[in-house]
Amino acid sequence: MPCLPFRERESTVKVFHRVVAFATALAVVATLSPAAHAATARPSKKIKTIVALTFDDGDSTHPAVARMLEKRGMRGTFYVNTDTVGGEEKLTRRELAAIAKKGHEIGGHTLTHVRLTELTRSEQEGQICDDRRALIAWGYRPTTLAYPFGAVDSDAKVVARRCGYDAARGVGGLKEWGCPGCPAGEPFRPKDRYDIRTSGSVREDTLLRHMKQQVLNAEKTGGGLVPLVFHRVCDDCGLYSTTPRLLNRFLDWLVTRKSHGTVVRTLQSAVGARYRPLPVRE
Repeated sequence: MPCLPFRERESTVKVFHRVVAFATALAVVATLSPAAHAATARPSKKIKTIVALTFDDGDSTHPAVARMLEKRGMRGTFYVNTDTVGGEEKLTRRELAAIAKKGHEIGGHTLTHVRLTELTRSEQEGQICDDRRALIAWGYRPTTLAYPFGAVDSDAKVVARRCGYDAARGVGGLKEWGCPGCPAGEPFRPKDRYDIRTSGSVREDTLLRHMKQQVLNAEKTGGGLVPLVFHRVCDDCGLYSTTPRLLNRFLDWLVTRKSHGTVVRTLQSAVGARYRPLPVRE
């Protein structure tokens, strides 16, 4: 090698080091797995559709449901009637606590699962407020309510807010076979926070394609919030039920929708519901 002046030798060394560093970086990239390389190469898909999986009535089948969701990294919203917890075919206090500990949302559903539209406002307050008081006394921070039977009127909305709930879910109002002209999804900021719309309850005659279609309807029209209403999850156990096999298949399909900007969230997370303290008894 010819003898170079000091500055030129220094410049040559720097160039050499840069070439080595570049070659090392290329070698690291080459060793990445295809999946890892894809993860580094592509930005995450923007969330367009949020599916909120809600399960009503504090049914004894719900611990198994919670495990199904957890297996896929999902969390659901479980609405319970505090006066029936521990009853026949209902969740126990211990089971409810185990579900909550895994990160699922626990919400109110009135004390005894009554049709609120058949009650006076004072009776509605007893059902909604006392149910929420019980949940808080048990250590939960309920922010959303589900109206039993989806029965809601203007009084029930006022009472839900007065009892400290930041949002409430009805049943119906989104596009389905019985309502082809309804919107496919709720806005992420629902038009009425105290009557969040859903498709009709999942029933024993609801097929997998029906569940999928609720999500696809929203995806095809720009996205939005799609709350789904489930009750019992067991074989041959009543009109308002679905089978574990069918729910598992639907959850597996939902996993594949991430690439389309669809994710599963609790209703609380989806609408940004905040905890509010209990009202002072008058």
